[in-house]
Amino acid sequence: MGKKADVIAAGALLWRERQGVLEVLAIHRPRYDDWSWPKGKADPGETIVETAAREVFEETGRYVTLGIPLPQVEYAASGGKHKVVHYWAARAQSKKNPARAALPDWKRAPRSEVDDTKWLTVAMARRRITREVDLGPLEALEEAWKTGRLQTRALVIARHAHARDRSSWNLSDLARPLKREGALRADRLTITFAAYGVTYLHSSPAARCVMTLQPYATATEKRIRLVEELTERTHDKKSHKTTAALTALMRKSSNGAVCVHRPTLGSLIDVLKAATDKHSTGTFPASNPYLPPGGLMVAHLVDGPDGPLVVASETHVD
Repeated sequence: MGKKADVIAAGALLWRERQGVLEVLAIHRPRYDDWSWPKGKADPGETIVETAAREVFEETGRYVTLGIPLPQVEYAASGGKHKVVHYWAARAQSKKNPARAALPDWKRAPRSEVDDTKWLTVAMARRRITREVDLGPLEALEEAWKTGRLQTRALVIARHAHARDRSSWNLSDLARPLKREGALRADRLTITFAAYGVTYLHSSPAARCVMTLQPYATATEKRIRLVEELTERTHDKKSHKTTAALTALMRKSSNGAVCVHRPTLGSLIDVLKAATDKHSTGTFPASNPYLPPGGLMVAHLVDGPDGPLVVASETHVD
C-alpha cells in the first residue's frame, strides 16, 4: 500500500460459474449512478474481514464465504481523503453451512444506497463497472479462475487468545484458561471464522486453545476435535507429529479452523511455506512470536499435483 489510509473499507467480488462461464455480481448505487462491487467502510471496532462479509450482505442480500484476497484498491475519496478498499473473492454461502448460525442478522441497505444488482460476465463487467480502478480485482479474479486457483478451501490457524500467566497458575498447564480479555477475543473471532465458512474445528487439548474456539463451536453446534499432536509437549519431543497433523488438515476438503500454541507456529509455518509455489500470493509471519495471542493465519488451498497447494495466505492480528 502507498499512502496511509484515511478511510478503510472492505468488500468482495461474489462469483459463480454458469455453463463454464465466470460471472461476477455488480451493484448499482443511485446516489452516484455508478456500477461497482459491494463494499463499504468499516464500523468502529470492526475488522476488515467482518466488514467485507457484512457489506456484501447489506448490499446484495447474500451471506458469503470469503476466498482468496484480491488486489486492494486505493483512490481519493471525498474531502481529499485517501481511501483503501480490501477485496476478497467470495461465494454465496449455502443455507446448510453451519457458519450461517454464527453470523449476525444484518439488515439490507436501503434502495437509496443500492437499487440494483446484476450478474455479469467478465467482458460485460469490464464495460459496466464505472471506475477503472475497480477492474484490478476483476482481472485478478479471472486469472485465478483460469489457472484453477479460485475455487479454494480455507484453513484458519489461530494462536490461542490471552491466557492466565503461567507464574500465577498452580494447576496443570493444560488446564490454564483464558483471561477475560482472551475470552472477549474468542467471542470476536466468531464472525471471522464464519466469514471463512469454517465447518470443522480442531484444537490442542489445552483449555486455552479450546476456549478460543468454543464461542464458534457453541454458535454452530460443531464439536471441537482435540488433537494431542498439537500440544506444546508433543511438539517439543516429536515436532514431526505436529507438522503431520497440520498436513492432514490441509488435505481436508472443507473449510476449517485449528487452534495452536505459539511454540508450534514456526514449524507449522514451515509446512505452509513448503506448500506454496512461485505463483502463490501473500506472506507468512517471519519471526517469533509470529502471531499475537488471538492472531490468525489463513491458508487458501487447492489440490495440486503433489498434494495440497497454498495459493494465497493472509495474516490477521486485529
